[in-house]
Amino acid sequence: MTSGASFTVLLVEDEPLIALTLVDILEELGHETVEAMTAREAANAFASRDDIDLLITDIGLPDLPGDQLADQLRGLRPDLPVVFATGHIGRGGAQEPVGDPPTARLPKPFQLDELNSLIDRLMQGRRPRGGQGASG
Repeated sequence: MTSGASFTVLLVEDEPLIALTLVDILEELGHETVEAMTAREAANAFASRDDIDLLITDIGLPDLPGDQLADQLRGLRPDLPVVFATGHIGRGGAQEPVGDPPTARLPKPFQLDELNSLIDRLMQGRRPRGGQGASG
């Protein structure tokens, strides 16, 4: 179902059921997932790993807004692609990635194929930092 590349995704979601579902979806798509429930946990995970390719974060985290977390992590790695998965932006499909590094918004709830397509567009031309290459 993926374009072939397997990426390591830092998923930051404070709702356990949503996090569990997203981990399952990301793994079904062939990606490794590093899970965090707070911005602090995410920052610690990011600092301890050099293989994180993509940040998917909720905007409404309990300790720091997701956009501020993204800015903090991009301070450490300016080329980090980011998806803001949130229920606070209304209906409609995923926003096209903008900027460099690419940033996109994905309204909750979303379908597996929406997430897959968005990851493909965000990560186009990028190689996994962990060197695992294509999944297979």
